[in-house]
Amino acid sequence: MSDASETSEPALAEHGKKYVAEFVDGPLEGTTEHRFLVDGQPEQHMTQMGLVERTEVILWYRAQESHDVGGVLHVRYSFDRDGSDTLPGQADQDARSKEL
Repeated sequence: MSDASETSEPALAEHGKKYVAEFVDGPLEGTTEHRFLVDGQPEQHMTQMGLVERTEVILWYRAQESHDVGGVLHVRYSFDRDGSDTLPGQADQDARSKEL
């Protein structure tokens, strides 16, 4: 019995090891990236670094759903505002401005 990774064709060895992450909202909305499966599974929680208004922020995304497109796994990720850094310009909406 042979393992798929023992195949003589490199393209076949890579099939099934990658997936496409689709960011459906938040600062990365509308972008995608190719990622490697971890222990054969897509990541359920993912941390991304981002640049928002010239400020570096840590962004958390959570897997929502997955689907197959032409034999390639696509996973949709939703922005986790509570786990992420506060984005510039999005401070506490209930806080009042202090006048000097």
